[in-house]
Amino acid sequence: MNTIKKICPALLVLATLSSLETVAANGPPPPSVGEPNGINLGGTSFYDGFAGLPGFSFQQYLKYTSASSIRNNSGKEIKDFDNPKINVTSLINQLSYYSPNTIGAGAHLGWNIIVPIVSLDGDFGSNGPQLKDNATGVGDVTTGPLVQFDPIVDEHGRPIFVQRLALDVLLPVGKYDEHKDLNQGSNFYSINPYWAATWMPAPRWEVSWRLHYLQNFKNKDPASSSVQLFEGQPVRDTQAGKAAWINFTASYEVIPNVSVGLNGYYFKQISDDEVNGHRLADSREKVLGIGPGVFWKVGDGDGVWFNTYRETEVENRARNDYVVQVRYAHTF
Repeated sequence: MNTIKKICPALLVLATLSSLETVAANGPPPPSVGEPNGINLGGTSFYDGFAGLPGFSFQQYLKYTSASSIRNNSGKEIKDFDNPKINVTSLINQLSYYSPNTIGAGAHLGWNIIVPIVSLDGDFGSNGPQLKDNATGVGDVTTGPLVQFDPIVDEHGRPIFVQRLALDVLLPVGKYDEHKDLNQGSNFYSINPYWAATWMPAPRWEVSWRLHYLQNFKNKDPASSSVQLFEGQPVRDTQAGKAAWINFTASYEVIPNVSVGLNGYYFKQISDDEVNGHRLADSREKVLGIGPGVFWKVGDGDGVWFNTYRETEVENRARNDYVVQVRYAHTF
């Protein structure tokens, strides 16, 4: 079997886009398998364990990513592609609610829904594979229950630790064309539980993280602009491997209500993809993104974040030269 080379232009919270295969040296391209489009890579940042005031809150993210190289299983650039450029602009809308009533030790039950609108722009030189994008449309919806905990405070009343647990489900309702390579939707369900927390070890300092686990289900209608075969048979279904990742931050409040620091994410696929129920060797994705960011606390429950990332340690996906995101949160 020809060596499998998978690419995946990164997408935000909220996350990435469809993974694709480069054309093999001989014969048709190998199967296309990739992680879901709506996962949250770097979408969350400083003070992530907090969730504003009880009740409804709305967050809106504007994110732009630009990739100009595609990496293989060894992290080396795939030369089959001629001058690839993959630009993604996402407008992500998130509505959340958690109850003012508590159960147990300061736990509040809630719910969350995220609806992205995604514009894809893929451009490839004439001397390599031509991958087709699906223009602009709605992406997959993410929704699920959450439990937000009250902050733990010290003897002076200063918050020192706060956390949240959530069980998100990615619903394959996004725009999807089985004849296109770059799609807004993934065309399969995923379950994505996470734990978000913020630790404030000293006044004006915070460290936050969000740990994710991802379980994917089968895609029974894989997308590709060209014929796909696996071990001499037509591709009937695919299943992206399990994955885990962390969003992480550390910041310092330089002036009242304004913090600056570093934010990042590390994603690692922990099991191989499958095609027609069989393992796809050398198919695991990996990426590290890191960069500076700023947080401005506008009022109680309201805030503005500005985050930038640059990716390294990239395997089996497109490498983003830069990622820029602006995020606004408002509590009703």
